[in-house]
Amino acid sequence: MGKGSQTATERKATSERLLSLPPPCKMDSKMCRFLAVGVFLLSLKADPTAACSCAPRHPQSAYCSADIVIRGKFVSVSKQHVNISVGEPVWWIRHEIKTTKVYKGPEEMQDVRFLYTPSMESLCGYEHKGPLKVEEYVIAGMLDGDRVMITACSFIQPWSQLSLAQKRGLSLDYSKGCNCTVMACLSMPCFISSDNQCLWTDGFMSRIWDGLQAKRLACLPRSESSSFCTWQSLSSQGPGSLRKSHLLRQ
Repeated sequence: MGKGSQTATERKATSERLLSLPPPCKMDSKMCRFLAVGVFLLSLKADPTAACSCAPRHPQSAYCSADIVIRGKFVSVSKQHVNISVGEPVWWIRHEIKTTKVYKGPEEMQDVRFLYTPSMESLCGYEHKGPLKVEEYVIAGMLDGDRVMITACSFIQPWSQLSLAQKRGLSLDYSKGCNCTVMACLSMPCFISSDNQCLWTDGFMSRIWDGLQAKRLACLPRSESSSFCTWQSLSSQGPGSLRKSHLLRQ
């Protein structure tokens, strides 16, 4: 074993020390623990960029698992640092945004101004590659106190690239299916094990998950009183559909 290698016992000790995070940690514990786990993952891998790996997530799953879902424009980017009890201070990226709509979130957070993410892509930090102050994005984040946190695995999509059905899902339907579970089919055999699950096969062959089920369908209860979930079309058919279609495009 090389001089720089860690034994299993040493790695465990490092993990426990990082996860304990005694003061001084200048930011909330969830944020500091996120950093600590990321640093530990990096210590176990020869290639630091391999530490972040994102599983496919249906837009409905992203909506239901998020603490807050908004639409807005990225305005500016700045850096902030946090002192943790091990290693050097770690930089965070703070994205200033202009919120135009809140689809899900606490009543007191109807005008989100900032999003926080680790500065390193290897810690799953989100890098905004689009233009600032121009395009609207749908952003699903997690709350850490009064801060909204995002990562490279967060659902962050240009509003203009969402289908009309996805826009309807955000506004009306995804919330109805949060007791259902979308199960991604990653390899054969794939199957569901519960009545509240729907099998997602968009990317099984192509590994491109933005297909029919993602763009047009949601996994919803068969009826209001049922726990049996099925794929259902998010069409705007029915009374008032023209008005709904107009509102969803806004």
